Parts: sequence; structure tokens; C-alpha cells
Amino acid sequence: MQIPGLDAYKEKWGIGSRSVIEPGLERMERVLAELGNPEQHDKIVHVAGTNGKGSTIAFMKAICESHGVTYGAFQSPAILDVHDQITINGQNATEVQLDSAMRRIAETKDADSLTDFELLTICAFLIFNESNVEIWLIETGMGGRYDSTNVIPQSIAIITSLAIEHTNFLGESLEEIGEHKAGILKQDSDVFLPEDIYLPPFEREADMKNARLFRMRPLTEDIELSLLGEHQRMNATLASTALSQYLQLDDTLLRSGLKKAFIPFRMEKITENIYLDGAHNPAAAKALVETIQAQFSNEKIHFVMGILKDKDFEEVLRTYETVANKFTFVDFSYERALKSNRLVELCRIQNVSCKHISEIDINLLNNDNYRSFITGSLYFLSEWKLKNRI
Repeated sequence: MQIPGLDAYKEKWGIGSRSVIEPGLERMERVLAELGNPEQHDKIVHVAGTNGKGSTIAFMKAICESHGVTYGAFQSPAILDVHDQITINGQNATEVQLDSAMRRIAETKDADSLTDFELLTICAFLIFNESNVEIWLIETGMGGRYDSTNVIPQSIAIITSLAIEHTNFLGESLEEIGEHKAGILKQDSDVFLPEDIYLPPFEREADMKNARLFRMRPLTEDIELSLLGEHQRMNATLASTALSQYLQLDDTLLRSGLKKAFIPFRMEKITENIYLDGAHNPAAAKALVETIQAQFSNEKIHFVMGILKDKDFEEVLRTYETVANKFTFVDFSYERALKSNRLVELCRIQNVSCKHISEIDINLLNNDNYRSFITGSLYFLSEWKLKNRI
């Protein structure tokens, strides 16, 4: 998986990390030991799950900000480039910060053994330490147990959701995938998860590690959220409950934070008629459709869709077809992008077209008679946003 903008830093500092997915913690542990174990911190919330990780962290960021608490957040994939994967109090990591971290890593003897994601994970730990922030918000890249972020020795865990994903790495059943995500539970720690999640893997892990498992119900309707969709009530619940273990939350400040939470590409309103939503798997597509049914039930819906060929694009398409009046399938430049004509072949509704990303004009979309949802891969959404200078 190529991380936009990372190659320039690797070349500058002579780091030969690899653009591959290679689960395991041994490489991380060796390099971190050489660096003095910067991953050790006393207030970390570690977030795993198939969907909802980004939204849950967005709520935690907003709650920290409303309470005047400093935080660092590490998330993936990049929205525009490598800098936005590491944020300090809402600000992207700077070139100076990344240069400093890369220089230190380049001086270790095992730097070249790392994958690119491992390299970036270590950069996040170094930058958070240097910035002396109070709370770390860490999102797993994939799975959990063997994800590079799981070198942290202690944390509160959040499991946002569980669905079939990354079957070539994580397995083909909820049991197998849950086993990976349960791996982020730490000894004698707390873990928060939705009450309706498939529980057995988490119960077993909690028993082995003497961890306390809390099944949560969504927030009540009287609490106003900035992020649309009923599923966000559970994400907000998980976020606020986990943070309450570290912070004394004030109800007024909590409500203020939950009203201000923001995440790019999650029902992000661009104009009155255009929204961006990076739903790239069936569970996320289902959540988007439920939001559309709740918020825009009497409107004509246009999906502008670009997606990766290694995703379950047919099931995503079938889900969107339940509410769609029109599709535009888009070719974009990312190396794993699915060709738009493949989606045309599969699509079961009549009003369909193919376009190149350069033809998706914001003004034309905003002025037609549809509510348009630009969706699919975050790489597609990022490229479109850059081309339209948004």
C-alpha cells in the first residue's frame, strides 16, 4: 500500500522501507527498542473495527478540543498525503516534525526492515512524544493483533464494528476476523464495544487478559451530533465513554464537542447538493444508504463512484442500487482502481455513465436535479478534491 508523499522522506533520509502489507510486530519492536521505546505512554485509546474508526476518533478529537485537552491522533489511510495521518491538536504533522522523526529512524540499524506503514507508525510515536500531548488516539491499520500499532504496551480499547473484510489477511469468518481485532486488548484494561457485536472472540481475549468488557448502547436522541447517520450515535457513545476513563467530562462541553466533530469524506457536505462519503465496503455502503433513506427519502439520488478492484465492489453496488436513480462510474489514477466499465457491466439500473475523474465537474453536479454522493475509495475522493481545489 503506497502512502502518498512518504517516498520523498524515504529518499531524503535513505530509508529502504517496503510498500507492502506484512503483519507482525517483531520489526517494530526492534526499531522502537533502538529509539528508547517512544510507544510507551500512559493515556492511549486504541481503536479497531471494520467501520466507524475514523468517526469515533473524530468524536474523541472534538471532545478533547472542547475540554482543552491536548491530543495526538494517528489514522489511515492518508486523506491527501502523509502529513494528515499524524495530527496534533487538529493540525497535520509538519515537514519539520516528519524530518526529525525520519532522521532518528534512519539512524537505527533495522530501519530498512520496516514496511512503510510501520515506518509511519513509529514517526507518529516520536512526534507525539516530542509534542508532549496528553492523550494519544491510535487507529489500527488492519485487523489488530499483528497490526504495527499494537506494540503499545497499555491502552483503553474500542472495537467499533465487526464485518467481513481483508479476508486474505484476516480470515473469512467473523470468528477469525474478531480474533485479530480482539488482539488489541491489553492486560487488566478496559474495552468498549457495541452491544450487538459478535462477542465470542472478545470475551475469550478479555478472560485471558483479565480485561473488563463493556457492551454499549447508543446515545439518546436528545444529544445533537454533527455527523449524520444513526450509526454515529454508537460511535459517539464509544468515544465519550472511553475518554471518560481518562478525563472528567463536563456535560455541556461534551455536547459541544459532539456537535462539532468533523471527518473528511464521511457525509462531508461540499455544496447544497453534493456530499463526499468514503464508503468502500458493504457495511459502510449500507450505513450510507440508511443515512440517505433517513435524510433524503424523497429526493433523486446520484452516486458518483470510483472504487478499488480489491474491494467487494459488486456488493457495494447492489447496496447503492436500492436507493439510486443514477450512477456515474469514474476512472481515476490510483494503481488499484477498478475500471469504470466493469461497474457498468454489473449495474442493474438504466441511468448509467462512465467518466474520467477530470470530467466530474463540481458545478455541473451541484446544478442538476439530483442529490449527488461522491463515494467509494478514499483515494478517489482525495484525487477529486485536489482537482477541484476544495
